[in-house]
Amino acid sequence: MKKIFSVAAFVVFSLSSGLVRSQTCTDTLWAHVYHSYRLYVQDSCMSVTGKIYSLTYEADGDIHIRLTVDPPYTYMLNASNYSGEYGKLVCEPLCATTCTQADAIASCAGFTNTVFIPAPGEYVRITGSYVTDNDHGWNELHPVSKIEIIPEGVQNTSVTTPEITVFPNPANDYVNFKLSEKPSSPVYITISDEIGRLAGQYQMLEMTDLKIKSKYLPSGKYYYHVSQDSKTTGHGTFVITH
Repeated sequence: MKKIFSVAAFVVFSLSSGLVRSQTCTDTLWAHVYHSYRLYVQDSCMSVTGKIYSLTYEADGDIHIRLTVDPPYTYMLNASNYSGEYGKLVCEPLCATTCTQADAIASCAGFTNTVFIPAPGEYVRITGSYVTDNDHGWNELHPVSKIEIIPEGVQNTSVTTPEITVFPNPANDYVNFKLSEKPSSPVYITISDEIGRLAGQYQMLEMTDLKIKSKYLPSGKYYYHVSQDSKTTGHGTFVITH
């Protein structure tokens, strides 16, 4: 497997896309990739733009993001992406939720995810290592170093600070975060458990609804913190019961 061994910036010219890409990836993430031997690295660091199609929460703590890539990046998709992933590029932030898979717990030990997860429908730029998963056959960005929400089209320049509603409470399989209106800048939501351990990080801009799968969150009380433009705009608690 090809790997890099430092945190660095890379400028890459792709003959396939004709694009010059400049971005930064965090190589230390590789120490927390579950079964990294299955991944063949095609490009150690690159950025891709597109729209979030879906989020799948995996037992190993990763979130499996399906991304509808913009036309310049369709070369990254192979036959398995079309047959097994609805023609989407798979992107995996590491240890973004609670790990319940026994043989994967060691991969997330001592690691705190810093990548904020976007809601389905958000238009984003995702940066990470471009790899082929030899177990499944499809291409991925894995591990993901960064996800940025990109405003799509002309944005409203007026400042909006929407209110947030969290339901149901108590929750079982899903927790919903609903904004009262579309925000004018990204809204960040951080979730932690009763003893302060991080349980998830999310971001919203174009969407007003975020549905978080809570299957892998242990029963108990959780705290959420909402911020926008580096200011706290909301906070509260909810309960998970299984």
